[in-house]
Amino acid sequence: MKDFSYPQRNNDAWQWADLHAGLDSALNIVYNELKYKADVVKRYGELPLVNCLPSQLNQVFVNLLVNAAYAIDKHGVITVATGSGGDKVWIEIGDTGCGMTDEQLGRIFDAFYTTKPVGKGTGLGLTISYGIVKKHGGEITVRSSIGSGTTLRIELPVDAEQTNDTGGNADG
Repeated sequence: MKDFSYPQRNNDAWQWADLHAGLDSALNIVYNELKYKADVVKRYGELPLVNCLPSQLNQVFVNLLVNAAYAIDKHGVITVATGSGGDKVWIEIGDTGCGMTDEQLGRIFDAFYTTKPVGKGTGLGLTISYGIVKKHGGEITVRSSIGSGTTLRIELPVDAEQTNDTGGNADG
């Protein structure tokens, strides 16, 4: 919780962080959103510490979890999985919600695009998340099918600061 209470404290500081701790913190933050909508299944694999901007990645996790909860109509499952290979780590957040059409999939990272009713969403959560993942030298991909749910996958280098061409300043 303290990662969210003082986000400016570490906002610009690259540091080695435990992404599982960030995911757990994000799950605690959105607990009230999730508790009546979904059972959360954690499938954490082995992860090394990752050189990142932890508060920014925590914001990505919150955005993806809230979107997953929103996609579930009555009650479903949200799965949070992690793993690593070589010099990369991955995080997947999936839901058993309504899924998306090909048109929706093509627009989900566009600014101000939302599937939520007017007044319920800004359409910026995934746009901001996409930018943060890119700042970390990573990729975010999505797979979805109508009626079966959606999974977003984030792949990040273990040392984004080293991967970045900006000499340690990932703001580029």
